[in-house]
Amino acid sequence: MNTHKTYIAFDATGVVDHVNSNLHTFHQLEEWQRSNPNRFHFLNTTEINFSSEHDDLVDSTIKRHFLDIMEEADNLVVMASPVMNVESPILNWQISRAVNRFRLPVIVCYVGLESVDEKTIRNYWAWLPNKIRKYIGLDSARMCHVPLTRDKLERALGAFSVRDGSYPWNSTTIF
Repeated sequence: MNTHKTYIAFDATGVVDHVNSNLHTFHQLEEWQRSNPNRFHFLNTTEINFSSEHDDLVDSTIKRHFLDIMEEADNLVVMASPVMNVESPILNWQISRAVNRFRLPVIVCYVGLESVDEKTIRNYWAWLPNKIRKYIGLDSARMCHVPLTRDKLERALGAFSVRDGSYPWNSTTIF
């Protein structure tokens, strides 16, 4: 049973084609939470859908709302995928605030991969948001890297929490 609360960093603004975006991945996480409420506790899945429908609200008001939700979180999930907008200001802002302000451990999930090893970070570098790349380069954030599978994600979410003081070893920890 996982009791940790998770904030998912995302950028759903401007999403028109939900199939060729990460929005379907977030819906998958939402379904995992619905079918396994004792294993997953994502704090902001409704905001992900909301932001995709209301692009004009991504301003200081919605950022304040995101910060309020982040404050409740134990850890942060960041998706890595070929359709990730790695330069997205709102995505990189969320990652920065979660790491620098709330000191959340980061769980980088590689969409479409069944396993992750030491070569994954280098081989899929283009999938990583700019802030994640920066933190890896400076080794300045504690993060683990996992394939986006239900079991691996559940174990990582249960293992790392700011409230428990449990963090990955460095910014390239493979889990």
